[in-house]
Amino acid sequence: MTENEKIEINYDEITDEEFSAYIEYKDLTIEVRGKTYTDEIDNLWGDQVSSVSLMAYFDEFTDYRVCDENGEEMDSVDIALAKKIETTLKESMDEEIDSTDYYVDYSPKYYDLI
Repeated sequence: MTENEKIEINYDEITDEEFSAYIEYKDLTIEVRGKTYTDEIDNLWGDQVSSVSLMAYFDEFTDYRVCDENGEEMDSVDIALAKKIETTLKESMDEEIDSTDYYVDYSPKYYDLI
């Protein structure tokens, strides 16, 4: 397995506690389910918080199914492939699952006061 081999991830569902996704890799289809953890990110307009985003990140796998090109479930999973998928999910999963908007004073007078 080389570093350049592409993994295509299609998220089916992401919540504040869990996720499900289908992954295409070579001639394999991998169905994964797992847990997420969340964090809030402040979105700023100048020095004012314009919104707060609730972001979901990959935490761990809870279920993992690998099927070949014929749709047959495989009995074993290559550990290097599992680690590559886990690394890819850790690096790429940062999905906004909720957002709360706040009032922002856009007037030039606000900035004259500070």
